Amino acid sequence: MKSFSPMLATIGTELPPNDGWVFEPKYDGIRILASTDGKRVALVSRNGIDKARQFPEVVDGLRSLHARVKRPFVVDGEIVATRGDAPARFQALQGRMHVMNEVAITGYRADSPVALMVFDLLLDGDEVLIHEPLRVRRKHLEALFRGASRIHSVRLGGVGADGKAMLRKARRHGWEGVIAKRSEGRYDAGRRSRAWLKLKIERRQEFVVGGWTEPRKSREHIGAILLGYYEEGSLVYAGHTGTGFSQQSLADMYKRLKRVERKSSPFTTTPRTNEAAHWVRPSVVVEIKFNEWTSEGKLRQPVFVGVRTDKSAKEVVREPEGKVA
Repeated sequence: MKSFSPMLATIGTELPPNDGWVFEPKYDGIRILASTDGKRVALVSRNGIDKARQFPEVVDGLRSLHARVKRPFVVDGEIVATRGDAPARFQALQGRMHVMNEVAITGYRADSPVALMVFDLLLDGDEVLIHEPLRVRRKHLEALFRGASRIHSVRLGGVGADGKAMLRKARRHGWEGVIAKRSEGRYDAGRRSRAWLKLKIERRQEFVVGGWTEPRKSREHIGAILLGYYEEGSLVYAGHTGTGFSQQSLADMYKRLKRVERKSSPFTTTPRTNEAAHWVRPSVVVEIKFNEWTSEGKLRQPVFVGVRTDKSAKEVVREPEGKVA
């Protein structure tokens, strides 16, 4: 089957006018391009890793959809944890991000259900749709799901024409934000485009871990992780956090970092730490929420959200301010 790279959104700072735009929830999960020709199902993340083994119920759902429509397709969407009928936050997906053992996955399917929220269609049968406007792709997508907007763990994502109403709903339900998309925009595969705007209602982004500090008192494994982002090929220190971890995630983070420990600091300027520091090869990407950037370029009140195995460390840069008031 034909392969594609995902189109990427630009950070937006204000809500665009309703005319010519549509609005979707900013789902809090793993971005996936899912494809099937009836024989094989692939769930490919942004960094090119196939997640099919980790999410077998999504694979089953896509097979069921293919059996109903009887044609190959490639869809764009987000795998999210679910709580009842509603998408849950990214933290609830963490256990499913890393497990590969089939016995463990069986347990997770019951305890940590997931769904693929589908919001775009790139290939429909033998018809490539990326050069068509979004409004046309959306009609094809709705036709693909006609009569079955939910098939096992695959769901048709919501869309609305009123941006202010969508933002109010985002705040009410605790979403990360809203995505605004030009209805006449084509799918710019592999490119970041202003035809898609990411409107955040909380400050969150990915950072690269450059080290950790020794724990204090009764705390185990790690005191804090040392965070950075890339700027012109160099890793810039952005701050540290020990907040947001559970005992399990502390142990998991320690195992990850211990495997890539090295002797020297990877940061352009070695940070001073209150406890002894351990340095690592900058390969582990984490998601962090925070209040703001300080005037010194450090994070204020950063909190660990989760590990991002779907993002490449070299892609992580300081995002422009994009929180919608």
